[in-house]
Amino acid sequence: MAKAATPATKKVAAPRPKAPAKAGATKAAPARKPVAVKSAKDHPIRDQIAATRDTIKSEASKKAASLKTDATTLANQASAKARDAATKGKDKAAEAVGSLAKLLEDSAGTVDTKFGKQYGDYARSAASTVAGLATTLDKKDLDELAKSTKDMVKKNPAVAAGAAAVIGFVLARMLKGSNNG
Repeated sequence: MAKAATPATKKVAAPRPKAPAKAGATKAAPARKPVAVKSAKDHPIRDQIAATRDTIKSEASKKAASLKTDATTLANQASAKARDAATKGKDKAAEAVGSLAKLLEDSAGTVDTKFGKQYGDYARSAASTVAGLATTLDKKDLDELAKSTKDMVKKNPAVAAGAAAVIGFVLARMLKGSNNG
C-alpha cells in the first residue's frame, strides 16, 4: 500500500542573534540636581494673577447673589400682580353669575305663563343654583376655589369637560360681542 501524503511541516526560523550591548548602556544615569524651592518673592506675577482671580471670584459671587435677589423680587411682584388680576377676575365672574341668577329668577314668571308652572320651577331652581355659585365665588378666596375645582374635576371629569366647553363658548360670545361694539 502506498503511504498517505503527510502535511507539509512548518519550518521554524532560527532565533536571531541579539545585537551587542553598547558600552554606554551599562553606566548609571547621572544624578539630577535637586530643584530649589523658590520663594513667593521670586514669582510676583503668579501672586498677582492669584489675587486677581480671587477678586474676580469674589465679585462674581456678589453679583450672582444680587441677581438672585433681584429675580426673587421680580418673581414675587409678578405673583402678586397675577393674584390681584385673578382676584379681580373672580369678582367680575361672581358679579356676572349673580346677574345671570337674577335674570333667570326674573324670567321664571314669564316661563310660567308661556310654558307652564313646571318649566317655571325649573327656571327658579336653575336661578337658585346659579345664585349659590355666585355666593360661593364671592365668599371663597382663590386657593379655596382652586382646591375645590381640582376636587370636582377629579370626581366628575365629564362634567368638568362639559362645563369648560360651555364656559369657553360663553367667553367667546362675550369677547366677540365686546369687539363689535
